[in-house]
Amino acid sequence: MSFPATANGWIAYVRDFIGADEYSDAQINIFLDLAVNRLNREMMGYKMEWQISLLVDSIAPQVVDITTLIDNFSKIRLVNILNTTTGPLDVVSLNEMKKIQAEDHYPGGLPTHYAIDAGVMYIYPFPALESTIEVFYYRKLNLIQFGQYYPDALLHAACLEAASYMVEDERIQVWEAKYLAALSTANSEGDKIKLGSTPLKREFTVVNRRYK
Repeated sequence: MSFPATANGWIAYVRDFIGADEYSDAQINIFLDLAVNRLNREMMGYKMEWQISLLVDSIAPQVVDITTLIDNFSKIRLVNILNTTTGPLDVVSLNEMKKIQAEDHYPGGLPTHYAIDAGVMYIYPFPALESTIEVFYYRKLNLIQFGQYYPDALLHAACLEAASYMVEDERIQVWEAKYLAALSTANSEGDKIKLGSTPLKREFTVVNRRYK
C-alpha cells in the first residue's frame, strides 16, 4: 500500500478511506491535526527518540528549561550524567524531590534524581561545573513525519477523530483495533532494537549545547 507524501495527499486519502465526501478539506485537516496531537501524546516509537547533551557552565539556577533548550520536546525517556557511576537518574515528582532535598542531611555528591514540572527539569544534587547532562527524549513529529514512519497509526488515528461525527458506524471498532495495534507495534520497536531481535539500528541525532 502506498501512502501519501504531502498534506493535501493525506486529506484526499483520508476522505477516500472513510468514504465520506461531505467532509470539507478543512474538516479533514482538523482530523489530521488531532490525530498528530494524539500520536505525539500516546506514541513512543524509536523514530521519535532524540538526544541532547548539555554542558553545565554555571551552578545557578540549578534548573534546566526544557522547552527552551529542546526543540519539539514531547516526553523524557531518561536522563544521565556523563562519566559518573550512578547510571540513569531516577525520575520522581517535584514534591518527592523536595522531600528528598529536605531529608538530605549531607547535601552534595553525585546526581541521583530528576523531576519535570511545567517544562523545567530539576536535578538533585545538581551536577558539578563542566558536567555533561545527557537527555534522551521523545520529540514531537509532524504530519509528514508520521506519514513516513507510522502511516497506519496516522490513518486510523484520523479515522477515530472523524468517528466523533459518525453515528453507529460499525467500522469504528475496527479502526480503533487497528490504531491500537499500530501504536503497540511502534511503542515496542525500541525494546526490540535494544534486545537485538531486529536488524534495525538504533539511531540518535545528538545536539551539543552549553547550559548556563
